[in-house]
Amino acid sequence: MLRATKAEPVEQGEAAPAEEDARTAAGDGLNQLARGALRGDPFALRQFLRAIAPLVRSVCRGIMGRENSELEDAIQDCLIDVVRALPQFRFEADVSHYATKITMRRAIASRQRARARSMRYASMDLYSQPVASFDHAFEARADLVRNLLDELNEAQATVLRLRLMLGHSIGEIACITGVSVNTVKTRLRLGKNQLRRRLERSGEGPRAR
Repeated sequence: MLRATKAEPVEQGEAAPAEEDARTAAGDGLNQLARGALRGDPFALRQFLRAIAPLVRSVCRGIMGRENSELEDAIQDCLIDVVRALPQFRFEADVSHYATKITMRRAIASRQRARARSMRYASMDLYSQPVASFDHAFEARADLVRNLLDELNEAQATVLRLRLMLGHSIGEIACITGVSVNTVKTRLRLGKNQLRRRLERSGEGPRAR
């Protein structure tokens, strides 16, 4: 299963061969479950959903943040989207990459809607802004990065989300986004430069390196 935790810096190398082998094996197993689900077997579909749910949850948390009030609804919507999109999957790659792409699209849209509503409510009532139930510097900074990514070029923001927030390798990002490895590297470089400049303007520059 693909990681969706704190990612390595962009400059670091790709995963070790043993780790890549483990991911390949996990991907093959997930592909088999997806094939079973497509045959119309209810039990196979439940197995597939159980297997894909941790990935969907991790992607949604990475994109939306753990404290987003619409997180659970978005997770359920993403699972539905993945199942509905399965008939279009040609099994030419890892189904987890396909699910990640679908989930990201829904999670980004959910986050943008929630953010727009929050801004409208805040303009009507200063005290209506949600109060975080915990005070973690990492989560606060992660939310700042999410907000800044919303302002970047879509292609650059996508590769940055996949790399920095969801922990995908450059090769995986190329597969998910359907572009070459060199294009991914270019988008990462340009996007990271843009993000660094925005972090510097927000006073977070020194820690963005």
